[in-house]
Amino acid sequence: MTPYGFFAAAGAVTAIAWLRWNHRAMGLSENEFWAALWLIVAGAVMGAKALFVLLGWPHFASGELHFWGDFGSGFVFFGGLIGAAVAGGGFAWRRRLAFWRGADYFGVALPVGHAIGRVGCFTQGCCAGRAPHPVQLYESAGLLVIALLTHRVLRAVTAGQLTRGTAFCTYGLLYGALRLVLDPLRIDGRPERLLGLSHQQGIALGLMLVGAAGIAWLRRPHDRSGAGSDLV
Repeated sequence: MTPYGFFAAAGAVTAIAWLRWNHRAMGLSENEFWAALWLIVAGAVMGAKALFVLLGWPHFASGELHFWGDFGSGFVFFGGLIGAAVAGGGFAWRRRLAFWRGADYFGVALPVGHAIGRVGCFTQGCCAGRAPHPVQLYESAGLLVIALLTHRVLRAVTAGQLTRGTAFCTYGLLYGALRLVLDPLRIDGRPERLLGLSHQQGIALGLMLVGAAGIAWLRRPHDRSGAGSDLV
């Protein structure tokens, strides 16, 4: 196993193990947890690949890249996040489960696993930064800080001090801010497109706005009263 594969696997195992430890608190039975997890993983892979194809379509149209032939390379984390959220939301709706209740725990697990995986990116040399910036390690450190902050928010949520969903929305807000700041340091094709922002920075800004709007919406008084029975 390569160092990249080791850290990617370690990140995934760490995140899954923590979620498995808390599956009862997430309101899931053992079977529901594993069913939801595999569905979310499938949604993440499809979303990550779909966004890569969308952003890199000229390379596919010219024949430089081939969808199936190059399927193992080329995934965009933001697409994976969107795909995972859609899959998780669909599972919760279908099973009449509280989406926000489980999502808050993913708001802690995702940055932990991602932080470990970014160390693998550093060892591989992918997602590299402009000299002398080890941008992968910057992001890894930032993700660990985000995990600590969202864990504190999650504790406030479980104590009834904040509304369900706040930890997950906080993760979106903070991770979007982290990528907005760090992406200009990367050298792997981030041309500025609109208002001085790359596509990735535009998505990061959108994630920040969605996270902030979600926090504001969830803090409304009538949402707090329904926090214990949300089926969204």
